[in-house]
Amino acid sequence: MGALLELRAQFRNLQWFGEINRRGFVKITKKLDKKVPGISSQHSYISTKVDPKPFAKDGNISRLLNDINRWLSVLGDAQNLDDSKSDRSTRSLGRASAKAMLNLPQAQLDVLDQAVRTGEVEALKAGLAEATVGSDLQMQSLLLNLLQRSISARSRKCIAHLLSQLKSLDEPDDINGRNCIHRLVIHIGRTKSSPQDDDSVSAYPVPVGSHFTNKHLQPAVSSTVPVKAINTKESNLLSQDDEAVQLLIFLLDQLSPDQRIALKSRDSFGRLPLHYAAQFGFVIICQIIMKKMQDWNQFDSKDGIDAPEWQDLEGFAPLHLSVIGGHPLTTQALLQGENWQGSSEAKVQLRKTVPKSGAVLALATKSNYEPIVEMLVKAGVDINWTDKTGETALHVAARFNHVGCARIIVKGSASQKADLEIAENSYSWTPLHVAAVDGSITVVQLLIDSGADVSRPDASGWTAKEHAALRGHMDIARLLAAHTDEDEAASRVAAGMQQPGNSPENSSIDERRSNGANANSGPRPAEPVKSFGHRYLTNESLVLVSLGSMDIRKTTDAVHLDRVPLTEAHNTQLDTALSVVISANGAAGEATVVDLPVHESIATEPVVFTTQDATSVKLLFDIVPTYSGGSGKNKIGRAVALLSSIKPTLGTQRMNLQGDVCVPIMSSNLDVIGTVNFNYVVITPFHHPNMEITSRQTYWKKMSSTMLIGHRGLGKNLTSNKSLQLGENTLPSFIAAANLGAQYVEFDVQLTKDHVPVIYHDFLVSETGIDAPVHTLTLEQFLHINPDKGRDRIHHSGPKVANGRTVSPRPRSHSFTPKRSQSMGYAGSGHAEMEERMKHTRDFKEKGYKANSRGNFIQAPFATLEDLFRKLPEEIGFNIEMKYPMLHESEEHEMDTYAVELNSFCDTVLSKVYDLAGERHIILSSFNPDICLCLSFKQPSIPILFLTDAGCSPVGDIRASSLQEAIRFASRWNLLGIVSAAEPLINSPRLVKVVKELGLVCVSYGVLNNDPAMVQRQVKEGIDAVIVDSVLAIRKGLTTAESASGEQTRTATTPESEEGLKTLEEGQ
Repeated sequence: MGALLELRAQFRNLQWFGEINRRGFVKITKKLDKKVPGISSQHSYISTKVDPKPFAKDGNISRLLNDINRWLSVLGDAQNLDDSKSDRSTRSLGRASAKAMLNLPQAQLDVLDQAVRTGEVEALKAGLAEATVGSDLQMQSLLLNLLQRSISARSRKCIAHLLSQLKSLDEPDDINGRNCIHRLVIHIGRTKSSPQDDDSVSAYPVPVGSHFTNKHLQPAVSSTVPVKAINTKESNLLSQDDEAVQLLIFLLDQLSPDQRIALKSRDSFGRLPLHYAAQFGFVIICQIIMKKMQDWNQFDSKDGIDAPEWQDLEGFAPLHLSVIGGHPLTTQALLQGENWQGSSEAKVQLRKTVPKSGAVLALATKSNYEPIVEMLVKAGVDINWTDKTGETALHVAARFNHVGCARIIVKGSASQKADLEIAENSYSWTPLHVAAVDGSITVVQLLIDSGADVSRPDASGWTAKEHAALRGHMDIARLLAAHTDEDEAASRVAAGMQQPGNSPENSSIDERRSNGANANSGPRPAEPVKSFGHRYLTNESLVLVSLGSMDIRKTTDAVHLDRVPLTEAHNTQLDTALSVVISANGAAGEATVVDLPVHESIATEPVVFTTQDATSVKLLFDIVPTYSGGSGKNKIGRAVALLSSIKPTLGTQRMNLQGDVCVPIMSSNLDVIGTVNFNYVVITPFHHPNMEITSRQTYWKKMSSTMLIGHRGLGKNLTSNKSLQLGENTLPSFIAAANLGAQYVEFDVQLTKDHVPVIYHDFLVSETGIDAPVHTLTLEQFLHINPDKGRDRIHHSGPKVANGRTVSPRPRSHSFTPKRSQSMGYAGSGHAEMEERMKHTRDFKEKGYKANSRGNFIQAPFATLEDLFRKLPEEIGFNIEMKYPMLHESEEHEMDTYAVELNSFCDTVLSKVYDLAGERHIILSSFNPDICLCLSFKQPSIPILFLTDAGCSPVGDIRASSLQEAIRFASRWNLLGIVSAAEPLINSPRLVKVVKELGLVCVSYGVLNNDPAMVQRQVKEGIDAVIVDSVLAIRKGLTTAESASGEQTRTATTPESEEGLKTLEEGQ
């Protein structure tokens, strides 16, 4: 059956080869017809020159495939797959009747078969004496066939007699070129393997025909080849007393000297019986075979048991197959067996020259087989062997965070030590670079302790620390920073950058993981600075469909196909190369073909459809053979999702934050053959009379200084502050920040239950005494918690504050002092009562205080978005953070996983902004990627910034997981730029340039920005703006630094810095 399946796969490859070539001719001639008017040569050329060729339309292959499927069907119906328990197991290795038997009458055949089954050797002799088969060659063929039947029936006397009559055990007509010893070892392997092995797939792609032992076909969609666990049951699987083992010993003992060569004969795959014993992991059988080969002088191990003379056609020696299978005891037995004539240093030195052994060490490391890695290192395998990409086993250990294997390799042996500075070919990454890129902190610590060069730049000039900081592995970036001499690193990077072709924005910094390297990819072209008036929705909705899950905490495959039982092998194409075709009924947009298995970044590359009515859209996911020629009749299965009902409704203008959807794939015979996992976002158009694009407006204007933005006004509330703070996100705080030099104030907007935008940072309003999300309170309830007693008396026509005092239009000329009687609450029942009420809430338990609360801060009333527009002068720009929970945030805050519907949220805030913005400069930003998408597609005139923690805190959404993902997201969707946590940019300041060279604006936030020295590190690299709590201190620090740098520095601007230095002011 294995041979048939392999033959079918090869025929399909041949068929695909023909189809691809024909398709190529069709496309070339189509392009020729387009370029040369009036020629119309496609039809005639294809029909006369291409189609007559055998490759183009070969019916023979289709006919042969049908025959193979028919045979597979018969075998599938007839075969009881649990061979070890079958009553036919004694005949399971019986070969089809040899040609010699065709000349024998059926009666004689029955006599011989009965004699073999019952072990009656005299009846066998008599039957053979009567048999007349013609030539001696045919007689030998008959005897070999009977020998195989005797072995299957365990008839020892018959085996002994037949061996005495045979000259050789070679069988020229065997399809796999095997003899009875090969088949007996394979039979033992198949019937005695543990159930765990039966149900798993091979850890390495070995030809199907050579080891087909599984009961299922594995669909070709798995994102990674599953790695088998190390075999812990080797010693229990088989013993010397087992009947099958005793039969093998008996068979080998009975061989005459002329027949013994069979133990060293190779099958069509170039394998000895020892290869199969090693592959199945049977220690006892390996020992028996090696002992016999040694006794018969067939065991030449002077060059080691992995030398070329031991390798099969693919270069695998028995040692390699044992390692790949995860069999430590078998590996140990093979290594001991090679020393039967004594060990020698020469053998250890020779082993270093065997490339496949180095490859197998890398495979054992990838599979995390620590005992085997240790054996191979001790045996002298070259631990510094590099594959065609220049990687060593240590690179592999670093990538998969296999610290045990890494420790063994780094330790090395008496004869060799690991070279920690070997660089792979693509980007000159050492194992330290790889560990930093893939987040393997334990390996990074090991390499640092072992003396790895932490300041070494790669081919693009980037250090391991910078790679870690970019990819959100801040624990590694901090560790490397502690061991890095910044001056030395800077000088080495500068020296490296002077070499031709080593520009920092190219290649290595773009890769998400170390194994995504592509040495042939050219440099990414420079991105344009964001233009004003980008594409936005006018009358159609947008449907964004992403395969897989955005949640990095899940390990769900985008497309999962069930395994196919061998009995159904004839009826499936699931073991071929497959693709999924994503299309939509009721929506415009081309069908997208994605080859399986999907690549890692598929979740962040959505398929886009447009529609007038999102509720009528049906998403279709068709599973097709990759090389099916695009015809619809070749669909293997289909999954369908109705957008109107795929997610449950949660009431008016509410939505579930759990976005992942799973739908079943149905085959043509209505069987469920797998599932598709995906998520989608629907973005509806937004309309407002004040929304327009005018030529005099622009996002940014070049300027020679970094902009200051006040964080939640005059700063985030912290009880650790030495001075008394104004309450965050309040009018007095915003005005004070502007007075002290902030060009913009940043604040958080959420919606109440009745959809009014209010200014509040936390998701939970603890002041209520319970953990109440903002969207569960009406505006009246929200404002009543912290009331403004003068709210009803305020005239809303000008920029006034809560006590009615008008603020100067030039906010720097006067400071603002709130009335103490209204906003202070040091003593009295109010402060005590509030703390008593909040003491059981989540935020209060966690922090011990609440922002803008009496007794801790200068309290001011809660404000709405409208209050801010009406009461703050137009000169103060607004950085409006749209506070909308992501799934991991709602889980972290123990909230219900629902929120205001995405489009309603954005439309409500945008309406208020366009109603009241006037000439004020506005930036919109959000930590939620879907909010950023919504805002960008709904309007063309307000810039959008994507906020990211950049790896400083754990998140669920992959787009929010690192600075690199934020850059990818903002670039892909044409956002203005990113607002990153300051730590990665302070840890590795050159990352500011990575952002800016892609045409993005770079802004940072966080408590580190309250230190003027830290801000200065970012300013030197050209950061556009910093969001700070200590507005006055940072403004003084920046002013001092600018003065110190002198007039010459201020006026000189390079083209590179000029491109990035922009601010939120009107152009023209």
